[in-house]
Amino acid sequence: MTTRLTIGEKVKQLRKAKGLTQTDLAGEQMTKSMLSQIENGRALPSMSSLQFLAGRLGVDAGYFMQGEHEAELAPLVRKIEQQYKAKQYKEIVTAVQPLMKDNLPMTVDAARLMEFYVGSCYYTAAAGGKEGIERAAEIYERFGLYVERAKVQYLAYALMFAESKYQDSLELIRRVRTEYVSNKVGNDFLFEIDLHYAECVTLSALGDYSGCREVALAALQLSRGEGVYYLTDHLYRILSQVAMLHHDLEQAADYLNKAAQFAEFTEAADSLELVHLSRIRLALALQKYEDVLALVKQYPQDSSFMPIVYLMNGIALYHLMRHEEALESLNKVTMLDQLYHPLDRVSLLTTYSYKAKIYMQQGMREEALQQSRFAYHEAKDFPPSEYLDLIQQTYHELHG
Repeated sequence: MTTRLTIGEKVKQLRKAKGLTQTDLAGEQMTKSMLSQIENGRALPSMSSLQFLAGRLGVDAGYFMQGEHEAELAPLVRKIEQQYKAKQYKEIVTAVQPLMKDNLPMTVDAARLMEFYVGSCYYTAAAGGKEGIERAAEIYERFGLYVERAKVQYLAYALMFAESKYQDSLELIRRVRTEYVSNKVGNDFLFEIDLHYAECVTLSALGDYSGCREVALAALQLSRGEGVYYLTDHLYRILSQVAMLHHDLEQAADYLNKAAQFAEFTEAADSLELVHLSRIRLALALQKYEDVLALVKQYPQDSSFMPIVYLMNGIALYHLMRHEEALESLNKVTMLDQLYHPLDRVSLLTTYSYKAKIYMQQGMREEALQQSRFAYHEAKDFPPSEYLDLIQQTYHELHG
């Protein structure tokens, strides 16, 4: 079993084997006093400290936690990690699910395996994510890695969000932040930005757009202050959408331009695609319908966001009085099972309202009433937005 003492012993033995003093090993990132406490079993290093020590000593961080079963699990974890980076989420779920029936070793590698599994469950809507979080949290707590436990508990926010438990999700994020702050050794700025990002997304899901904006700006301030620029393009896109919801289209354009700059700098394909999607949304808000059609033609047709693109294309055609073409585009819209944010989901429901408008103009009253009624009842529990307003207004206009 790995204990406080064995971790420290391994650090000390490897340091001496390499002929290093405590001052040599501590360098500028760690104090000699902290290193001494670790080696003598009086303190446990955080995962970031372990990774720092591992790098200085030329070993993998898992070496310090290695138990008798660790070596057997390590190759699988490396394989799963590569699959996760390649977004092969279904393959990960298929590979790990059978292992959930076994008694996995209480090792850090097992906890890391659970983290990849939880993320894959989220992206594939597979069951099992909650159990994975519980197992990983138990392992980290056993080793006294409380910051890592906070991080893995944070993963539950996404699972709650996917189940539309937005208030529970928000409470979890804030609880995790409290635990992280009270237990952290040093600063993990990327995780702190992750927490800010999760909070602002959840606030927007609850309809608290002002709170969302405040948290997003705080995350950007932290990012600038530390010079990390992590999630910067995503945060600016959120700010752009919030500005659009407040009908401040000039501010929305400014934020979107900043998002585009950071997306282009990182050359991340996903970020560039999301910026393109936001440009279509902004052009629609600006009532530049021909620009919408042009931007749609440039959008990658194999994208998972095509239902949203078809919707915006259909809305532009509707306003250009090209109703048959609009219907053709709107009929391609499908509700995405893995589209979890209520603003995205309610926006897709406006498809039925626009079809209702067209059907009514074409004299197809029953079809129009059916479409508007469906949208109205499906959207009634969503937070306030221009999309919900459109659905409700269309319903009352057609039903009197």
